[in-house]
This record gives sequence, C-alpha cells and structure tokens, in this order.
Amino acid sequence: MSQSTSTPPSSVLWTGRPWIVPAAVARLIAIIVVALLIVWAEFLTGTANYTILGTSAPFWTVLVLFIVWLISLGGLLIERATNLYTLKNDSLEIMTGILTSRSLVVVASGFSDLEVVRGVAGRLFGYGDIVVRMQSERNSVKVMSKVRDPLRVAEQVRYVMGRPVVRVESQLQPPSQVKT
Repeated sequence: MSQSTSTPPSSVLWTGRPWIVPAAVARLIAIIVVALLIVWAEFLTGTANYTILGTSAPFWTVLVLFIVWLISLGGLLIERATNLYTLKNDSLEIMTGILTSRSLVVVASGFSDLEVVRGVAGRLFGYGDIVVRMQSERNSVKVMSKVRDPLRVAEQVRYVMGRPVVRVESQLQPPSQVKT
C-alpha cells in the first residue's frame, strides 16, 4: 500500500478578467456629448457649411471623435487581455502581462485585508476595483481592476482568506540520504 505525496489540485471558486463594457459605454456617451457640443458650435459659428473633400465639417468632426473612441477601446482591450484573476479554495492568484507574464499568489497567511473601490459609474453598472493588501514588505498592494460585482467577489475572497490554515505533517519517512 502506497500513499501519494502529491497534493490535490485546488478547485477554482471564481475566475475573472476586467469588465470593460461599462467603461466602453461611458466613453461612448462622453464622445457623443462632445460631438454634439462641437457640431452645435459649428452650426452657431457657421463653420458647419464648410466642406472638406466634399463632405461637411460636422461629418468629419463625428468621424474623428469616433476614431478617438475606437483607439481608446484598444487600451481597454489590452487591460482585459493582460489581467486574469483566479480565486481558488486556498489562494488568490493575480496574473498580469502578455509578453512578460507575472503571477502573484496570495495565500491566507500572507493576506492582510482588501478594499472595494467603486465610483459613481461602478455603482450604476455593478463593477469596481478590489485592492488586495498583503503582509509582505515587497509589492504589498495589488489591484484587481474593473471586477464585475466586486462586493460578491470581495466576500468570496474574505471567506477564503479568513479560513484558518491547518497543515498536517506527512506520515511518510524522509527520503534516505545518498552517500557519495
């Protein structure tokens, strides 16, 4: 009869990436408001009648602002692609990066506390940042950005990190030393 020395894999309780939809919608609304104000100013000043390459100035204004919005989406897509958060039954893993991937695993013994930060848009759309603080001196704060339903996720993290850690020594004998 032999015992396995490997530990069972940790089960994943929750996994997530930054939720970028509310930020994209908020940016679109801002672009629409700015476009309306600029086009309104163009009509007031009479510059709306100018044509560039056979097309009116308001069309170019809207087109340029739409392109600005599309470029701003690139940053959100990069943020979503470069961050992955995984809560397991014994740890929290925060992975960041594409070319250089970094993984930070927080276990209950290294966990200090966490804070949920939600702005007005976050409260309206149900997202926010979770700030994780650790007991180590190096890199003691890590932010999980744009988490969907951050209060529920924070409660799960608190539950996992608040459970006492009990380790049982193995009954196996240490490996014999090799003589050279």
